[in-house]
Amino acid sequence: MELPMYDTLLSLPLFQGMSQADFNSLLQKVRLDFVRYEQESTIIYTGERCKSFAFLINGTVESSRDGMNGNFTFKELIDAPCLIEPYSMFGRAGSYQRTYTAVSQCSFLMVDKQYIYTELGKYNICRMNLLNILSGRVQQLNSHIWGQEATDLRGRIIRFVKGLSDLQYGSKRLCIKMNDLAALMDATRLNVSRELNALEADGLISLRRKEILIPALENLIK
Repeated sequence: MELPMYDTLLSLPLFQGMSQADFNSLLQKVRLDFVRYEQESTIIYTGERCKSFAFLINGTVESSRDGMNGNFTFKELIDAPCLIEPYSMFGRAGSYQRTYTAVSQCSFLMVDKQYIYTELGKYNICRMNLLNILSGRVQQLNSHIWGQEATDLRGRIIRFVKGLSDLQYGSKRLCIKMNDLAALMDATRLNVSRELNALEADGLISLRRKEILIPALENLIK
């Protein structure tokens, strides 16, 4: 295996901190499937069963999920390296919650979930990495639920976007009608429009027809 690829694999969340000796031993026991996707290809569909750990090792993908009532769609960009929805691998549902589309040509490493039980689980560092990933997700959701309630309209809009985001940074896109956003925010359409225009004037968002673009969520949160 070429050195750049070797280093890329060791930088993936599940393998970080693993010794080269252990990693070399693991490579001899685990089947690694490398898959390349062209731009605009759909990689994973919402509701698809999680049969493999999907590691994005090169390129950028866009995740997409519709609201429960179909009244909005939320999208965010994800750059490599990244492990896609590890929290969806286990539990009763065991299926992906979002659809993933290639924004650029990208490469994935697929590891069959069975190897978590037969091989990866033998390495303490892999078990701890997976536990940290899952714990981080739970803590993020817990912080959002129990965090200080936003009372003003701007705060409620930002809180809404934060709650939809897997990553608390980077580019996001909310496709929604103004009337639907106003209903979700328990505010009038006029007041929501004014607040969005104020956020745009501050350089935090960009408004398009039925779309709100957030170039950097971390700036909006500040």
